[in-house]
Amino acid sequence: MTEPMDFARFETLVAAYGATPARWPEEDRAAAEAFARTDPRAADLLSQADTIDALLFAHRVAEPSRTLRAMVLESAPKRRRIVTRVRLWWGALALALTAAGGVLAGSAAAAALDPVTANVQLYPHDDVPSPDVPEENAL
Repeated sequence: MTEPMDFARFETLVAAYGATPARWPEEDRAAAEAFARTDPRAADLLSQADTIDALLFAHRVAEPSRTLRAMVLESAPKRRRIVTRVRLWWGALALALTAAGGVLAGSAAAAALDPVTANVQLYPHDDVPSPDVPEENAL
């Protein structure tokens, strides 16, 4: 339910939507119309708002000149031709295939080569010998 209509609320409504009740929000319309019939200040406010509405609705913007229209159309971004888009997609596809070939060649080469061991002796985890630490450096 809407709050009761007072002059401040009515003034806000008219300032926002104009003097024509059809443009007022539906939930406030009945209360605002009843308030306008009973309060003489509201009738004065509607009269002033109606004058402003008439001025606003009477204003017309001149047609743009042919020169301005041509300048705007010339400055608009051009559509890319389909050939340009197709070239872009083929280029991206070629780049992706080249990258995939490089990855495949690299992984094949890594699998074919034996890992280089630098004379490293591997021990199981529990059998790792302790380093020889002289007694004087021990903590």
